[in-house]
Amino acid sequence: MNRTLALVAVAFILFGGLALAQEELAPWEIPPEASAVENPLENTPQAVAAGEATYGKHCKMCHGDIGKGDGAATQFIKPAPHDMTTAKVRDANTDGDIFYKITTGKRPMPAMQRKLSEEERWQVVLFVRALQAN
Repeated sequence: MNRTLALVAVAFILFGGLALAQEELAPWEIPPEASAVENPLENTPQAVAAGEATYGKHCKMCHGDIGKGDGAATQFIKPAPHDMTTAKVRDANTDGDIFYKITTGKRPMPAMQRKLSEEERWQVVLFVRALQAN
C-alpha cells in the first residue's frame, strides 16, 4: 500500500511539474482591451528615471541590467526571461501589453499589481521602451 501511495505521489509531482512547465512556456494571452491601453504618462526623463529605479529594485534581478534576460536570478528560474530589447519584441508588444505583463505576471514572473502602484508600472513601461530604443 505504501509503495502504491508513493508511486501515485511521484506521478502527481511529475505531471504537476509538467503542467507548470507547459504554463510557463505557453505564450502570454493578453486581452485585446488590455493590449489597446495607451500609457497615460508623458515620456519625460524624470518618468523614465523613476521607471529605471523601480526596475532596478523589482525587475533587474531576473531581466538583467539592460533587459537582456540575464539577471543574477536566472540561474534559479526556468524559463529565463527573454531579451526584451530586440526589435522583434519591441514591435510585437504594445505599451498595454507590457503593462499587462508587469501587472499580472506569469510563472515564473510574479504579478506586480499589489507591489507597484499603477504609476510605477507605467514608469517601468517607459524605461523598458527606453531600453528598446538602443
